[in-house]
Amino acid sequence: MRPRTSGPTALLLGLALLLTGCEEDVVAVLGTEHPFSLWGVLSPIADTQFVRVFPIEGTLNRGRPEPLDARFTSRDLDTGEEHVWRDSVLVNEQGVVGHVFYAPFRAVHTHTYRLEITAADGRSSTVEVTVPPRTALTLAEPDTLQGVLLPVYVLNDPPRLVRSELTVGAGYVTGFTDGGCPLYEIPVFVLPFDDRARRTDDGWWFLVNLGEVYRFVEERVLEDPDFVRPLGITLASLRFDTIVANEAWNPPGGVFDLDVLAQPGTMSNVENGFGFVGAGYRLRRTWALPVRVIERSGFRADYQPCV
Repeated sequence: MRPRTSGPTALLLGLALLLTGCEEDVVAVLGTEHPFSLWGVLSPIADTQFVRVFPIEGTLNRGRPEPLDARFTSRDLDTGEEHVWRDSVLVNEQGVVGHVFYAPFRAVHTHTYRLEITAADGRSSTVEVTVPPRTALTLAEPDTLQGVLLPVYVLNDPPRLVRSELTVGAGYVTGFTDGGCPLYEIPVFVLPFDDRARRTDDGWWFLVNLGEVYRFVEERVLEDPDFVRPLGITLASLRFDTIVANEAWNPPGGVFDLDVLAQPGTMSNVENGFGFVGAGYRLRRTWALPVRVIERSGFRADYQPCV
């Protein structure tokens, strides 16, 4: 995504943004003695860890394109293993300088890490982060007694799940070539599922009603005036995604409300600093459903090939 400048919200939403691969520039935080703002996520499925660091200065400026005069370390509080992180200097298209510190190691499930960055004058900002346990995303057998219900389980009782969503690829015909072959559109629809999570003794549970999914997709496909309705809508793909997050990833009210998170110190877990560093990783599974199950929901399984 294209880098852009923003306000304090970017500090507090850093964890969510980092998982999607976006970058945000943050303006200076004035009127404080804290030396740094930092945000990021420790991941047990990545072989290198990254944390974005912003030096807190008394005036707004674009920064200098050179490494910070600071020492960044991490310590595994369960094993004592330490790493010294390096600064990679980034300059966006507006000339604003950013600092992403990194270290080549894989965070360990359930371990707690203490991250500390110390300025040349001795002031430091620290944060402790516990990595969530290893989990598994399981797709149970479809229940077709009442429509088509697809149970989803995230096992081993992770602390939190965030950004749970269903991604649907749907195909439909919009016309035909001179030779009679159909012309296809295959849009992708994303349905949020965070509000449908249910806690169980073993973990978390979701229930996908494929009939509801079909009606959601059909409503949007019908907005296309070229849709050849008698040929129906195919189910091209169906995927469930969620992010397993640590307990600290807990915005006020359970919602990432920009107006709330923009307030200084909201959801910050950095001592003597600002920002948020969490831990998490993504789970993703794709369904391979039988034709009879797909067509029971209203979708078509596939079109006949053009001969």
